[in-house]
Amino acid sequence: MFKDRNDNYRMKIAFDFDGTLTEPDVFAFAERLIWCGHDVWIMTARISKDVDYLALCDYYGIEQKENRNADLYEIARKLGIPTEKIIFTNLQDKSNLYKKYDFDLLFDDDSEWHCNPVCEAGGVAVKV
Repeated sequence: MFKDRNDNYRMKIAFDFDGTLTEPDVFAFAERLIWCGHDVWIMTARISKDVDYLALCDYYGIEQKENRNADLYEIARKLGIPTEKIIFTNLQDKSNLYKKYDFDLLFDDDSEWHCNPVCEAGGVAVKV
C-alpha cells in the first residue's frame, strides 16, 4: 500500500488478462479502481518474446497466433495502463513476480495455478 498526494491509502493491484480482465464486469471494476487512484497492473501468463513464444508453442503443442498480444495491449490502452505495467510470466506461476513487484492484491481466474501459490506465499489473491 501507499499513500496518494491527499494522504489516502491506495493499493498496487495486479489483474490477470485472459478470463479475468477480458470479462466486462472485471474490466469495469478495474476501471473503477484506476479512477479511485489505485495502481493497477496486468500480470499475464502469456509469453512476451517471439522466440520464446514459438518455442513454447512447439513444446506445449499450442496453436500459434498472429498479433497474439494485440488484444491485451488494446485493453491496457483503454484502461490507461502503460506497457511498463504489463508483466508477462511466460507460462510460469505468478507468486514470485507478485512478491518482486510488491503487489497488495491479485485478481485471477485460475486458483490452482496462480491464486493458491500467491496466497501460500503470504499474498492476497482473489479468484474471479
